[in-house]
Amino acid sequence: MQLPVVFNDRYQLFKKIGEGGLAEVYQAQDMSLGRSVAVKVLRVQYTRDPSFLVNFHREAQSAAKLSNPYIVAVYDFGQFDNRPYIVMEWVPGSDLRTILNNQRKIPVEQAVEFTIQICSAVGTAHRAGLVHGDLKPGNILITPNKQAKVADFGLARALGESAMDEGEVVWGTPAYFAPEQASGDRVLPATDVYAIGIILYEMLSGRVPFVGVDDQDVARKQIYEAHIPVDKLDRQIPEPLARIVDAAMAKNPNERFLTADHLREALIMFQQGNLMGSGSQMPISAVVGSPVQGRSVQPRGAASRRPSGSQAKSGGLGLDFIMILLGLIAIIAVLGLVPLFAAIYNAYQPSSRSSAAPDLPAGQVRMPDVVGLEEASARPALENMGLIMEVDGEEPHPTWPAFTIIRQSIQPGAAVAEGSVVNVTLSQGPPLIEVPDVRNLGFDQADQQLQSLDLVVQKYEDWSTETPGSVVLQDPPPGSLVANRTLVTLVVSSGARSPVGANLGGQIALDAYELPRLQYQPGEDITVTFFWRAITPPTDNYNLFIHLTTPQGGIVSQVDTRPQGGSALTSSWQVGQVVIDPYQLPIPDTTAAGDYEVRVGFFNPSANTRLPIADPGRAEADDLGSLVLRTIQVVR
Repeated sequence: MQLPVVFNDRYQLFKKIGEGGLAEVYQAQDMSLGRSVAVKVLRVQYTRDPSFLVNFHREAQSAAKLSNPYIVAVYDFGQFDNRPYIVMEWVPGSDLRTILNNQRKIPVEQAVEFTIQICSAVGTAHRAGLVHGDLKPGNILITPNKQAKVADFGLARALGESAMDEGEVVWGTPAYFAPEQASGDRVLPATDVYAIGIILYEMLSGRVPFVGVDDQDVARKQIYEAHIPVDKLDRQIPEPLARIVDAAMAKNPNERFLTADHLREALIMFQQGNLMGSGSQMPISAVVGSPVQGRSVQPRGAASRRPSGSQAKSGGLGLDFIMILLGLIAIIAVLGLVPLFAAIYNAYQPSSRSSAAPDLPAGQVRMPDVVGLEEASARPALENMGLIMEVDGEEPHPTWPAFTIIRQSIQPGAAVAEGSVVNVTLSQGPPLIEVPDVRNLGFDQADQQLQSLDLVVQKYEDWSTETPGSVVLQDPPPGSLVANRTLVTLVVSSGARSPVGANLGGQIALDAYELPRLQYQPGEDITVTFFWRAITPPTDNYNLFIHLTTPQGGIVSQVDTRPQGGSALTSSWQVGQVVIDPYQLPIPDTTAAGDYEVRVGFFNPSANTRLPIADPGRAEADDLGSLVLRTIQVVR
């Protein structure tokens, strides 16, 4: 799709920010409301099934009704050029996948807090009758203030009711599959719980529990193989938290937390148990057993309350006796039915039965899967099982980082004698690439050169006196040695014109401004030109103010006037019309040398109020309703 493109005269898509098997995601501008949004566009191959499109629309509507601060909001649904799209909240920051790729592990306290927020979002969907079905770090966005937001509600459900049932596409991501999902069975809220458990496992340990040669191999392991408990990989992980992870990842969905709300309750109990870094222990049944069975749980340390005085007497002995008797009858009844339930379950749940490891003879253990583990984590985990690990070589690997195990001599799941030697091969990491110097090249030429070296390019436009479109800065700098697929950010000259994309009061947009230079002497004028655009018809005739200030906000020079470009009355501006507005901002002769800021905004002279900054775009907003555009330098 050629960018930029405007969908239905409203959403201007200007940058691809992600893609998957089902859809592509673009950063866009809602030109009606003047706000940044994300637009997810379905791939062409999934637009040919009318029933799928109906389900996709219906589930987009359902997702739009979900209200939770930890859910990426859905604003709109539409279709452009026969391709349906969903308009979602634009979330600044990064996704959890990128964060894990950069730092591998997340501290226990933060990982638990992220998971509680994820459970809050997914629990809201479960209560509304929706199952996400494709939870993974790439679908979890993390804002700069460390708030998790879950994306892609609705899309997976629509897929589950059409394409998946017809065998056209696999629903979900194998590394985060629940066993019933890998088997093609119907998904449940507990399916999402399993995926959340794997996400928490990965945040704590730095790896997913199952890796394989291909997706089918990973799915098979999800069904049949047990995972290494996360506290065996890292002794610093509290044992009660590891048992919560184990319960979330139980092979049988009936043995997991039934919904995300139950898992959230257990994690909150863990937090309340003050176990972060302490040596105290919380009973496992308190944090795992009760939520799985759906019973209420009393946090550790909470005092049990008994009726006192007249309350106890008014209850009477008779009521206590009846309650005890009824409880005993219930226990006897349940115990009597246990063998029957077990027989029925074993007859009709072969996949669950096969996932349980059979008893091994004394002195033997089941070989775990250590591929993907770092050497320092795998060695103690194997030693705890009575096995000996020996490194028999190292090889370059295009994706596994250095010192990660890429091959093991004993196959996972095999029964081996304690004391057996497991030979492993370690990754040397990907071959290092020297970053070339692409400064002063045109962006297209620089992009082609970097991509030919298997580097990922990110473009950022900024003001510069250099030729527009040429690269003025790069990060990492030239000569750096990096791995393949490393992100290289290129700062490209936009010339004297700097894009802004700010929204003032939902009425006026500042698309860009032009500033020919950044260094001045006292007594000179700063020539600045603004490019305004009406988002909606302005409700009043606003005046414009331009201030030259100190970095602390003290005004050095100012211009307060009606806009000069187009019509002088903002109320007559036409929606979508670009108003070119030039000014001369004088620098007083007495101005001391130093850095100063150019600020701009609108005010209503009749009401003596400023038009608020709804979105500063690429500028900054101060506390007084001004856009801080650029720092200039005064020299003597």
